[in-house]
Amino acid sequence: MRNMLASPLKDRYRLIHFETGSRGTESPARDEKILSKLFRLITSPCVLVTQIFHARPAIVHLNSALSNKAFWRDAVYLVICKLLRRKVVFQLHGGSLDAMCAKKSTECLVRLVFSMTDAVVVLANSEKRDFEQRGITKGLAVIPNAVDVPQYCGSAGRVHSGKVQQLAYLGRLVRGKGILEAIEAIEILHTEERFSDIELRIAGSGPAREEIKRCIDDRRLGSCVRLVGPVYGNDKVEFLRAADVFVLPSYKEGLPYSILESLAAGTPVIASNVGGIPDVVVDRVHGVLINPRDPREIVRAVQELGQSQDALRKMSGDCVKWASEKLGLERLVGQFEELYQKVLS
Repeated sequence: MRNMLASPLKDRYRLIHFETGSRGTESPARDEKILSKLFRLITSPCVLVTQIFHARPAIVHLNSALSNKAFWRDAVYLVICKLLRRKVVFQLHGGSLDAMCAKKSTECLVRLVFSMTDAVVVLANSEKRDFEQRGITKGLAVIPNAVDVPQYCGSAGRVHSGKVQQLAYLGRLVRGKGILEAIEAIEILHTEERFSDIELRIAGSGPAREEIKRCIDDRRLGSCVRLVGPVYGNDKVEFLRAADVFVLPSYKEGLPYSILESLAAGTPVIASNVGGIPDVVVDRVHGVLINPRDPREIVRAVQELGQSQDALRKMSGDCVKWASEKLGLERLVGQFEELYQKVLS
């Protein structure tokens, strides 16, 4: 959403940001007390009504997710918008349609919510197929996330070292991201002489932090696996550019920003062949796609990338080129402008 607000869309449309939920992992979370949060949740529908009456928007773009908290909160906003005769674009970031529709009664309500929208935007073709299989096709569009490529590749571009010495993970610290498998892979790789100095830096925060720390300590890998905490802004850019390879062995995914940011930074990717990842990572061109839950898959991918410095440097350049052509803000702006015009017509 921040990218959209800063994009050329702001020069073609009057964009008004109405913040409803948390700020996620892109910036430090709000320092918000429970009572303050409760007050915001109760009053925000009234504030939305006031904003709509004051600004008279042609379209309300709801940025939601397929999770109980976000989806049903935004369903309330959707109903308000439709009662006020506004066109609504309902965009989804993350979550699982199958989980939302686990119960038949809930599935009926989910279908009802989507039937009220004028367009539903998902991030990946795999998500689009999930919707189509459930007969939810009204206004369905695939618009992947985008990234400010020049911010990550720099004005002079990236010159990759050609080595596989420093691996990086960036994201939530939860078991489902495959971080424990990545740590086990580092332990295996350390038995090989050519990877004896390999490191894994883990950036982020989350409920699995202590479990991850115990795993590192139990395996005595403290010298080569480091928890660096959350990174934001320029620190995040430098974190990704300093890495030789980005690792995301998730069990399931939508289309994670960290993958797009890594490609833009010229950092080849080892990632699970799940969700929307295959839409943006071409296997053996921008990195290596692996099966999740298997540390030896990560090991084999690292070994493959470490075979040729020239090939890895070329892969790094291909990552930046691909990101510039397919994952930049210009593409996002064009797709949303086309969608907005379609909704208004």
